[in-house]
Amino acid sequence: MKGEVYMRYLPLAISFVFVACLCLTTAYAADAPLAAPAVAAPSGPTSQPQSNGSMKIYITSVNGLVQVRDGEGQPWRAAAVQMLISQGAELRTGPHSSVTCVIPPDQTFTLDRLGTVRVEQAARNGNKITTDLIMKYGRTHYDIQAAGLEHEASIISPSSTLAVRGTTVSLFDQPPFMPEAISFTGRAAFTYNRATVSVGRKNGAFAKALAGTSGAAETALNQTVVDPRYAPSLSSADQALLASEVARGAVLSYDPVANIPVVSGGRPQFDSELPAGLPGSLDLVLRWTGNADLALEVGLDKGDPLTNILNGFQQGEFLYPGYGYQNSPSGGHIPYADVGGPTGGEEIAYWSGAFPTGLYGIAAQSISGAATSFTFDVYANGSLVNEYYFASDGVTLIKSTQVTRTLQPGQNFAALVPVPAVPLLEGVVGDDPAGNPNPGINAGSFNANIQTALASIAGSSQTSARPAAQTVTAAPPVIHPIAAAPVAHFLPTKNGIRVNR
Repeated sequence: MKGEVYMRYLPLAISFVFVACLCLTTAYAADAPLAAPAVAAPSGPTSQPQSNGSMKIYITSVNGLVQVRDGEGQPWRAAAVQMLISQGAELRTGPHSSVTCVIPPDQTFTLDRLGTVRVEQAARNGNKITTDLIMKYGRTHYDIQAAGLEHEASIISPSSTLAVRGTTVSLFDQPPFMPEAISFTGRAAFTYNRATVSVGRKNGAFAKALAGTSGAAETALNQTVVDPRYAPSLSSADQALLASEVARGAVLSYDPVANIPVVSGGRPQFDSELPAGLPGSLDLVLRWTGNADLALEVGLDKGDPLTNILNGFQQGEFLYPGYGYQNSPSGGHIPYADVGGPTGGEEIAYWSGAFPTGLYGIAAQSISGAATSFTFDVYANGSLVNEYYFASDGVTLIKSTQVTRTLQPGQNFAALVPVPAVPLLEGVVGDDPAGNPNPGINAGSFNANIQTALASIAGSSQTSARPAAQTVTAAPPVIHPIAAAPVAHFLPTKNGIRVNR
């Protein structure tokens, strides 16, 4: 698994799998749903020999930077139209690139930008054709036209499997976002975390299922967004949070691309103000003081926290400010995106009422701007809970009920939070040398930081990688892919990659 970091630290030989950061290289969720790909007509043969064995694969379209190799350990070379590749070959694409391959007589697959896929199997046995594509990361479109043959085909990613049956499908898998399966014209079987759901229906229209849901219907419900530019569409808790932001100097707008309210130019709450301003029964808060745009990301592995620690953290839900990820199936919610300003910012994820027992991950990602001090706080039923993270040496695991660190441009930082607390960890993991709780954000330290920040940005401007807030509908900005450089995430560690059929 790419990006995984393992930690063994307890005298009792407990293996605590801790991932050092949940981040985006550009902090964007998956692109908006795409239309079914237009596929070039195959330039190679349109049929295969009738004999059993491996099938031939032809590259029919190359856009941008595309490379191919004959197998693991073999050298990469430039891909070209009409190139013949075989079972075991691997393809990868660069930014704004794609490649389309045809497996005659009736299969076509397209790998989008910044992806890697291996043709694990492409074989024929009589009238049965078995095809498996192993996608390390990225988005793969797959089209099968029945052609009188029996097909057993799958797109397999590190955390999910999409079984294809005579349809046009797409599988997207880019940590830390949840895998997403789309059926354009037919039915497919989507497997994640040992649960399989059906996506689409025979001769049906577009259907999308997000991993961890019961299928397309629940996915559509979770991603339904009511335009929050209008006060009646906001919950009372969200209205109170936004009013508090405005009271602290923030400007409120709305981003129709991310489908979320946006605040800018405010300041974070001080430690003394924070408890009274929290909206939920479980609140995960990111605050920062510098002239930067940070993004809050929350992962959740539901179940007994100690069991999840022993088995390895597996993200089952994910929260991010916007793009359909501001609501999670269990009731988690991020009400707005804060793009920051000279006096910092604040983002909150919360659950109202009952919240899941489990292992939570909280992360800060630097989107743009200067280096900044930031603070994590997690409150469960009004009380601070311990967060576990690495010390500056990158080896020692420590804890604190309030984490304060400095985040450099483009970097990220994450902590894991067992809810409820795990007494075993409480007793054997030491407190952060900086204190438990760490120094947080108060008026004195805040004002000193702000004076420094204002001096450093005099005469300059900041540009955010997140789209600017807009009050009118505008053309979507360029959505940068997540995996421009593979990085550590809360990655699944318990899934098999095959589905028994």
